[in-house]
Amino acid sequence: MTEANGVLIRLAGSFAIERDGVPYPRGAIGGKARTLLKLLAAERSGVLAADRVAEALWPGGGPKQPVQNVATLVSRLRGTLGAGIVIGGRSGYRLGGAPGVRVDLDLAAGLVVEAEGCLNAGEASLAGAAAGRAVELLHDGVVLAGEPDAGWLAAAREEAAGLVRRARHAAAGAGLRGADPGRARRAAEAAVRADPFDEAACRLLMRAYAVAGEPAKALLAYERLRHRLAAELGTDPAAATRAVHVAILREEPVAAPGPALAGRGDEVARISRAWARAAAGRTGVLLIAGEPGIGKSRLAAEAERMAGATGGSVLRARCHEIERALFLQPFVDALRPRIAHLPGDVLRELAGTWAAALESLVQGQAMERRYAFEAVTAFLRALAAREPVLLVLEDLHAAGPATVELVHYLARRVSGVRLLIVATALTGEDGVVEALRGVAETVRPGPLPMAAVRELAGDAGLADEVWSRTRGQPQLVAALLAEAAAGMPAVRNGQMPEAVAGASAVGNGQVQEAVAGPSAVANGQVPEAVRVVVLGRLRGLGERGLRVLRAASVLGGAFDPVLLGGLLGLAPQEVAGHCERALGRGLLVVCGSAYEFANPLTREVLYTTTPAPTRLVYQREAQGQVLASASNTARSLSTGNTHMR
Repeated sequence: MTEANGVLIRLAGSFAIERDGVPYPRGAIGGKARTLLKLLAAERSGVLAADRVAEALWPGGGPKQPVQNVATLVSRLRGTLGAGIVIGGRSGYRLGGAPGVRVDLDLAAGLVVEAEGCLNAGEASLAGAAAGRAVELLHDGVVLAGEPDAGWLAAAREEAAGLVRRARHAAAGAGLRGADPGRARRAAEAAVRADPFDEAACRLLMRAYAVAGEPAKALLAYERLRHRLAAELGTDPAAATRAVHVAILREEPVAAPGPALAGRGDEVARISRAWARAAAGRTGVLLIAGEPGIGKSRLAAEAERMAGATGGSVLRARCHEIERALFLQPFVDALRPRIAHLPGDVLRELAGTWAAALESLVQGQAMERRYAFEAVTAFLRALAAREPVLLVLEDLHAAGPATVELVHYLARRVSGVRLLIVATALTGEDGVVEALRGVAETVRPGPLPMAAVRELAGDAGLADEVWSRTRGQPQLVAALLAEAAAGMPAVRNGQMPEAVAGASAVGNGQVQEAVAGPSAVANGQVPEAVRVVVLGRLRGLGERGLRVLRAASVLGGAFDPVLLGGLLGLAPQEVAGHCERALGRGLLVVCGSAYEFANPLTREVLYTTTPAPTRLVYQREAQGQVLASASNTARSLSTGNTHMR
């Protein structure tokens, strides 16, 4: 049976299968097998149980042995397209992965990322080319044209619609930055036709008309949007859209949208210098360390973009905590795609006497650590002698000790070749930063400055609100701006729920009950998408750590770990330990001899997601502690006065 190499599955437009650019005849694969391939490609992100596949293939009731029939269809696909086209067995199936099997939506996603990256770097022509190719691949976002609606198609169609929207935005932005307003107008018009409520596209269209010297058309586009929003949603355009409208009315210049890497000029410059040194033969290790959501992955992606744009070869892998026990698994994941497609003689040429050891490592065979380290070192050294190589290891804090040790080993043993290792890691997690101290250059991205938030928001008023709630935390800034662009009023009013505002009375030592008022939710509800982002940043704290932060959200502003420990019945040392971990993850900051939340939004979400009865328990316990403390103080003063008499 042949291997499934060079297979491209096209979901956008009409379904098609190609091998090395040559389409398969429609009759080469039968009806149900064809539907099975569509299903696996559409839901390629996970494994599908055989009974789930059977339900999709025979929605009205199928054969007596559906699992057996699915297995037969899988066998036919493998016989026609190659053994790797479908992975798994009767317990579950998934589509084979790249590089042997590719799906057009994945190719389009890569092009969209490339277009956005080029746009951020000021490379308008490259951004326009990548975005145009993505739109072409996506066939205006239509997936499996003519296919009856089915539940399993919904996610793929939503994915394609989102990709084509981003591609059109990038194309319009490229046109504006490249002094091609006609191109910007065509891309923005297509985006608005696809989604009349797409305010970002409308802003791009307005800018394109204004730059082209047609302000009347720009104002008309705004009025159409305003009328549609008022008539169908009962709302007004977002602040950023209104700002563009006002600028056009005042005949002021309308700038192109700010870059996604606003506020990261220093970090990008350091990455650029590190890659330039590596490309010139000065091997290096760059560690991007910071709290969750601070933008480490985005900076690593920028390194990949730089390498790809300058002829470098990129090897990448993500470390997973659940795989820590697997020996050097991140290196295996990074090297396997390259090694798997190398002829044996080429591999032996690159790895030399370590070729057999390298193959054993990639195949998961047990071997001595020294041999594995030498094999990886020899291969990377030889590969980097041929072309500049960027090795990206994301979430290095989640890797096993051997992986971190190998990074250190490479930093010390490899020199004079065109190799740059870029790793990302959480600060305060398993000592990765400390382990690589002295052999790696560390980049520590911090919160975005106010100027960057204003650049991203495009509106000073909105930027001030976003800054006050996020303190520049990039992930939260992006989430709030996205909701503001969608017209969410909860973002724009910037109000803290009454329940949260009232709770601060306890933290300030006042004896009053802080119970949520009836308008707390209506006036200050955090948008669900933003809530999900905040809760995601809290993962990994553990049950007790999360409990400590929930109680702290009830206390108010700055809080004392000793008071918090008394409230929870925990030792002050344990509470302090939980607070230190939250401090390392950017959730808390030090305020004198106390802690406080790094931004109000995190506290809002913690407070509002804590059940009301639990909040009341914390509030009453805190009030009791305040009263007891006041009573003890008064008793001490009274005793002192008696002694004086």
